[in-house]
Amino acid sequence: MSGSEPATGAAPAPESSPQQPLSRLLEALSRIVGEPQLLTSEADCRFYATDIYRTAQWPFAAVVRPGTVETLQAVVTACAEHGAPMVVRGGGASYTDAYLPTRAGSVCIDTSRLQGIEINAEDMYVTVEAGVTWAALHDALAAQGLRTPFWGPFSGIAATVAGGMSHYAVNYGSGTYGVSAESLLQMDVILASGELIQTGSAGADGCLPHFRFYGPDLTGLFVGDAGAFGVKARVTLRLVPRPRGFAAVSFGFEDGERCLHAMIEAARLGVVAQNFAMDPRQQKGALDRMASTSPWAAAGSVFRSARHPLDGLLQVMRLAAGGRNFLRGANYSAHFSTEGVSPAEAREKMAALRRVLQRHGAEVAASIPTYFNANPFLPLTPILGPNGERWKPTHAILPFSRVLQHHADVEALVAEYAGRMAEHRVRLTRMLMFVSTHAFVYEPTFLWEDERLAYHERVYPAALLPGVPRHPANPAGRALVAEIKDRLQTLCIANGASHLQVGKDYPYLATRRPALGAFVRELKRTLDPHGLMNPGALGL
Repeated sequence: MSGSEPATGAAPAPESSPQQPLSRLLEALSRIVGEPQLLTSEADCRFYATDIYRTAQWPFAAVVRPGTVETLQAVVTACAEHGAPMVVRGGGASYTDAYLPTRAGSVCIDTSRLQGIEINAEDMYVTVEAGVTWAALHDALAAQGLRTPFWGPFSGIAATVAGGMSHYAVNYGSGTYGVSAESLLQMDVILASGELIQTGSAGADGCLPHFRFYGPDLTGLFVGDAGAFGVKARVTLRLVPRPRGFAAVSFGFEDGERCLHAMIEAARLGVVAQNFAMDPRQQKGALDRMASTSPWAAAGSVFRSARHPLDGLLQVMRLAAGGRNFLRGANYSAHFSTEGVSPAEAREKMAALRRVLQRHGAEVAASIPTYFNANPFLPLTPILGPNGERWKPTHAILPFSRVLQHHADVEALVAEYAGRMAEHRVRLTRMLMFVSTHAFVYEPTFLWEDERLAYHERVYPAALLPGVPRHPANPAGRALVAEIKDRLQTLCIANGASHLQVGKDYPYLATRRPALGAFVRELKRTLDPHGLMNPGALGL
């Protein structure tokens, strides 16, 4: 297919039940959701079978857009009765084949119309339907002075809460509260049979979804499953008061090793709310995102995010003093924020953090973390590089003791490929982050000149797209990205890495010990005996 390669590499799906004629299924789905919410055009079916990275071998047979949980349940039941493979799509910000079909005749279930939010401030939990984004949830809770502990990834303007449970997510709140699923209480899940189950305390008549742990943790069974075990219909998360205190700091480092040492020591303190670090090319992207906002708009958003007018004025002054050139000569940079029930608590945590960071680098203006705290969920401009390049992240979740070795291995690999990368217009950047006090995210990101996919044409902000450079097809560069990506995966396995957002890209099942692999396969057969739920996910 033009500008893409088929999504391949998934293990064969379990044997499915015989599929009935597509026309009968489409008639049934049209009766359930109404004709306007059943998409069958070639353009729609091809777009939905494309993610940020590539296009599937087959388009979807149809895209169905239920508007209620009851309708969603009826759609799953109909697909099961007709033997049709089904794949759920949330916000669509995937680059790991998560919602790409691996079998002809698959149906895409687009959950974007499921927008219910129910806040229980008395019992401190919130229940959202499958299409609610992290940005929408954050705004709804802010009006009541509340927040979820983990409160979204950078892509939260599009990424859904349910997607964050199927695939995990990190970023805002991860320094203190870990990954997205660590804020989860329970879920309503629709099984392949069409039956809906409620996990946690809500699994009994008359009980509220206030507690996750009652008997076996069945909520965890459906977390990180990439949609292979069931469809998330509703998700319940715990709440915390919106922190009143906020402090931010940025440091520059001479090289990646010093940056990594500093971040690992900072993580062990247990005081950081948000954190991320960047190599020079990633810094340029972050600065470009800031520069795309007018100074007055940036100042306004920073002021509005402050806890009171004086604090807002001070933050705007710091942003102005830092300007946009404070990192232009830096190599690696790292950016941190702390929170507290009061500004004094946030500052006290920041003081402890500074004492660690000062041993490894030099403090610079905290413009980047201040800006991103005020504008956490920006438009999806990073799906293309600063010069219109295609974009593909890949990552490793490592124990601290393996981070420096993994970094050295990646550096050696990049040096090995430097000539070919220059020849085929491929670059590699790095984003770094720690999760709570126990794990480190090392994320190389590919940028290469190539033609756009249908995903970019529809999802990139329309007002900005005309100004983004176009590139001709670059199959050699695309193939080189795939080759280096496979080599990076070999390093990940050697260094004992885990992965989020497994989808159909990371070798989850292929790298499990035999007994565990057999257990996962048996679990899949029990929950989805005909293999209709997102075939190929997790390598199933």
